[in-house]
Amino acid sequence: MTKRSKIEPQKRVFLACEGESEQGYGAMLQRLVNEKGIKVHLSIVKLQASGNPLKLAENAQRKLEEDITLGRKFTAQAIMLDTDGLDERSPDRVEAQKILERSGIIAIWQRPDFEGLLLRHFSGHKNDAPPRGYSKDKLSAIWKDYKKPMSAIDLQKKIKLEDVLRAAKVEPNLAKLLEHLKLIEP
Repeated sequence: MTKRSKIEPQKRVFLACEGESEQGYGAMLQRLVNEKGIKVHLSIVKLQASGNPLKLAENAQRKLEEDITLGRKFTAQAIMLDTDGLDERSPDRVEAQKILERSGIIAIWQRPDFEGLLLRHFSGHKNDAPPRGYSKDKLSAIWKDYKKPMSAIDLQKKIKLEDVLRAAKVEPNLAKLLEHLKLIEP
């Protein structure tokens, strides 16, 4: 009688996304995980795009609780959302942060928006912090055919793992997500 090898269950990470752009980015991260042969599944959830961080945090918490109620287990949970020029002390942002912390959700605050985060993936731009309303123009100057939203395949044509790791050096909560995805060592 031969002994069967035990199959290691795939770990699951919950990622709530403000919109389609973040959803495409999450799918790109999943492709990077798959390419490295890592046994982690990124469960990507698109939230209702309200733009209000408090509503997004509440929706993320609700969706996470629904998934857990259905028996899904996660090793980590994160959310990608824009700061949109919100002061760190604004009441909605403060309350959103409290909800996310109570739920154990890593908040990846995109300064000031998704394009600002993408900009920091490019060599020579990791410390760029354009003001609200200028990040798309600045990104378009180095990525001529950028359009919103982009699929994972389109994002990956321009952004490689080394670029994601570059951005993670200045985005600590992105780095935390990458640790859970086993793309970087803790």
